[in-house]
Amino acid sequence: MSYHPSEDMLRAYVEGELDAANSFAVATHVEMCPSCKKLCAQLEEQAGMDLCASDVSATDDWTAMLDKIVALEEDPRPFKFNRKSRTVTVNDKQFKLPLSLSRFVDGIGEWKSYGGKVFSTEVNLGEEARVSLLYISEDVQIPQHTHKGLESTLVLHGGFSDEDGHYEVGDFMLKDASIKHSPFTKKGEDCLCLTVLTEPLLFTQGVARIFNMFGKGLYP
Repeated sequence: MSYHPSEDMLRAYVEGELDAANSFAVATHVEMCPSCKKLCAQLEEQAGMDLCASDVSATDDWTAMLDKIVALEEDPRPFKFNRKSRTVTVNDKQFKLPLSLSRFVDGIGEWKSYGGKVFSTEVNLGEEARVSLLYISEDVQIPQHTHKGLESTLVLHGGFSDEDGHYEVGDFMLKDASIKHSPFTKKGEDCLCLTVLTEPLLFTQGVARIFNMFGKGLYP
């Protein structure tokens, strides 16, 4: 993989300053990317050292919070973390999901089809940003568009290209309103992506611009 979140974005993720939807996308990338996983571990270590070195005075609020924690009843049931990967089926194909996404498989909605070539479904995380799975069949070009807000894209399977390069499994891209692009797949190449949109797409060419009516744009 050749495209990663910036170090500033990873630091914001580690320090809990990144919004929940993009934190989810970054966590999924980190699960797939050894180099970003290593960098996150280093950033976590540094954040811990900074916290230990900081001057934090005890307050009544901290004492009250600790008292509440100590007073909690112990749950006798052992904690079980779901480490089983789940799958999704789209266009008669089955895809294995990363563990971070498998946790939310019950929140994946119905697939919408655009001409039988592009399919999308929303992943309900209870956030304002739109989190979706997007499947693009082989030899398909999506009309050129830009973004009212930010678009994060993580390739889960296959690959696609646009004016800026070619993207494969694990690659993470962040696009803003300064970017216009036309994602496409080649013959024999399809793609499944995780996308996060803070605002709808705005199409810039062809009949697809009808979706921009009333300034609303389109969520895929």
